[in-house]
Amino acid sequence: WLGVGASVFAHWLISSIVPLTSKGRALVGPSLAVLAVLARCYTAFEQCDQSDNWVLHDYGLGHLDPLPRNSILVVKGDIITNSIRYHQVCRGVRPDVRHLDQSMMTYEWYTPQQSKHLPGIKFPKGLYHPYKPNGYSMREFLLENALNEDEPTFLCGGWYHDEQEGGGIPGFILMPMGACDIILPQSEKIGFQRWAKLSKAVLPNATSYWPPAPGIFAIDTWEQVAMTDFWAMWHRRALHMLNEGIEKNNDQKILQSAVDAYEDILKACPEGGQLDYIIKNAGVAWGRLQRPESIDKMLYYFRKFVKSSAASPEEKVSRPLATVAPCLANTMA
Repeated sequence: WLGVGASVFAHWLISSIVPLTSKGRALVGPSLAVLAVLARCYTAFEQCDQSDNWVLHDYGLGHLDPLPRNSILVVKGDIITNSIRYHQVCRGVRPDVRHLDQSMMTYEWYTPQQSKHLPGIKFPKGLYHPYKPNGYSMREFLLENALNEDEPTFLCGGWYHDEQEGGGIPGFILMPMGACDIILPQSEKIGFQRWAKLSKAVLPNATSYWPPAPGIFAIDTWEQVAMTDFWAMWHRRALHMLNEGIEKNNDQKILQSAVDAYEDILKACPEGGQLDYIIKNAGVAWGRLQRPESIDKMLYYFRKFVKSSAASPEEKVSRPLATVAPCLANTMA
C-alpha cells in the first residue's frame, strides 16, 4: 500500500503541480523514493546505529576465551551458537575448540556435513535422537568423546534433552566453570577447593561485557538475554557452593564460601539492580551458616526478597537495564 500511495502521489504531483518536461517528469518518482529513504535514515539513524555495540561480540568471546586448548563445546541456544560461530568462522578465533549445537545434531544432515569440520569427534550413529533407530543418546555421545582429560568437554546453555529422572545424563555430572559447565564422569568430580579456585579464575570479566552507558537496550533484545546469561554464570557458581555445603551436612567452610560468593555479587550492585533469585539464595546461605550474625543477615535478605519480588511486572521490566549494567561494571573491580 505504501508503494501504491507513493505512485499515486507522484502522478498527482507531475500532472497537477510541477510543469516539467517529459524527462523531468520521469525523475520525479525516483527522486521521491530517494528522498523517502534518506529521510528514514536521518530519523532512525541514532536508533539503528550499532557501531559501538560490542555486547554479543564480547559474549561469544566470554564463552570461547577461557576454554582449555582442544576443548569440546556442546551448546544449546541461538545466541550462544551464533556468537561463537561468528568468532570461529569469520574471525578465526579458537579453531582448536570443537563446537557442536545440540539442536542441529538432531538433523540427519548434520553428521555427514559437519563431521569434517570436527576432527576427533566420534558420532555413535547418524543423528542425536535416542528414540530413532539410527539415533544415539547424549550418554552414548559423551562415552565416546568426554572421557579424555586432555580434551575436556563443556556444556553451555543446558541439555537439549534430559536422559534421567531429575535431569542430566546418566553417569555424568556438571560443575560450573566460567560461562559454561564442565562435563565429567560421575566418578571424577573435582575436589571443592580446587574447583572453587579454577571456576573463579575463568569467570567472565564484566568490564569488557557492557557499553559504558546503561539502559540503552530494550527488554526484548539479544543484549538483554546476554545480560541474563551473565548473571546466571556468576550465580551458578555460588549456587553450586550452597548445594554442596547443604549436601555435606551443612559443611561450614563450604557454606562460608557460598556466602562470600553471594556477597561478592550483591555488593557489586546498586540498590534496585539486584535480581530476586540471588537475593533469596543469599538469605538461604546465611541461614545455613552458624555465625552470630547469620539470623539477622538471613532475615535482611528475605525481607529484601519479599519486597523485590512484590514489585509490579512493569517495574521489573524497566528496572534491569538501567540499574544492572552498573552492577556488572563493578563486579570485577
